[in-house]
Amino acid sequence: MKYLDLFKNKDKVCLSIAGSDSSGGAGIQADIKTFSMLNISSATVITAVTAQNSSGVKNILVCPEDFVLDQLNAVFADGNICGIKTGMLYSSGIIKLVASFLSDLDIPIVVDPVMTAEAGGRLIDDDAQKILQDLLLPISTIATPNKMEAEKIAGVKIKCEKDAEIAARKIFDLGAKIVIVTGGHLNGTDIYFDGDLEKIKGNLIEGRTHGAGCTYSSLLLSLLVMGYTPLESAKISKRFLERSIEASRMIGEKGGSVNQTIWLLDDFDRFNTLQELKESFYKLISIKKLGTIIPEVGSNFGLSIHYPKSLDDIAAVEGRITKIDENKVRYGCISFGSSEHVARMILTANRYDKRIRSAINIRFSEDLLDICRKVNLSMAEFDRKNEPKNRSTMEWGVSESIKKFGNHIPDVIYDQGGVGKEPMIRIFGESAYSVVEKIKKIIENL
Repeated sequence: MKYLDLFKNKDKVCLSIAGSDSSGGAGIQADIKTFSMLNISSATVITAVTAQNSSGVKNILVCPEDFVLDQLNAVFADGNICGIKTGMLYSSGIIKLVASFLSDLDIPIVVDPVMTAEAGGRLIDDDAQKILQDLLLPISTIATPNKMEAEKIAGVKIKCEKDAEIAARKIFDLGAKIVIVTGGHLNGTDIYFDGDLEKIKGNLIEGRTHGAGCTYSSLLLSLLVMGYTPLESAKISKRFLERSIEASRMIGEKGGSVNQTIWLLDDFDRFNTLQELKESFYKLISIKKLGTIIPEVGSNFGLSIHYPKSLDDIAAVEGRITKIDENKVRYGCISFGSSEHVARMILTANRYDKRIRSAINIRFSEDLLDICRKVNLSMAEFDRKNEPKNRSTMEWGVSESIKKFGNHIPDVIYDQGGVGKEPMIRIFGESAYSVVEKIKKIIENL
């Protein structure tokens, strides 16, 4: 994910002109969450209040036009709005009012031509679509229709990317400076057109998508006011949105919404993982007689973020922990992606149980196994003689042991070595702290 300097956004204010979603997943609520996650203040002008939940829109209360104007006058009186995003405007009268108010402004305007709710329900009246095309699109910096919205505005049926390109050109001809036909219904590819065509490839992510369009358009606006080009903004927004869908929240039995907080949670998780592993490691190396359980090849100690996907999501000690004497060890710094061996152990165990995030390897001996039994650590074994070709030993061995243990993760997985392979004991735990406590118990019983 591209690094964004969010601290420079402290005094920026973006305005969302849109409807309220009582389920909290889309509309004004999604916009506020998106701006907030990028350290941008949110101003709002509410055009309508919806009664909706995961099964659809139940009712809509449209705000009087004079009250919409009162809100616009109020938020612009402070003079600090640096970008505008429009969503659900619903009626012809509100669209005319908003278009007239915004027409002379020289700040980015992102138009999300909202027409229907994700869970079902029309969010624009029958007469308003033509007004939106004639008055709002020409003053937009970027318009972000999804497949269905692009079909209605352009008057073409979209069955493939080529159809979406035709639709984007037609919407561009209506006056929009840039058109992005979003790809949630197009195999994940966004069609970007500003007179030149750009395809922004992506992935169709499994997850709930309520609020995806609102979140995407708010992301675009945020990045524009941060100084990114429209194309850069579109590419970054797509990556952020995919992650938000991947981490989506369940709402009710049928629905769910994208999760904007995941952008900060990911960074928070990585920071906390490093901090926990560092604290635990310092406790580990302060244990007397630690050197007595370090194997000849050295040990490593790792901790994953929550829901790790790759070796880069596991923090570990750089190099290995090696023995100097029975009380002293050598070690490197702690960083992500620094140990393939312990990372594969953790990744494999985590696939079976998301709670298991930490592991360490120690010297093998029958005495140590006896101590593990004595302190009530559960154990499973794999035999390297049965290891298939072209498989990672750690992935296969840990997986085989877990299967033998009824698809649960034992505290200890060990093997008795093989040709050119040192036998090893591996200790697993839900946290780095818990792994250190298990090591402490083992050494206390030596």
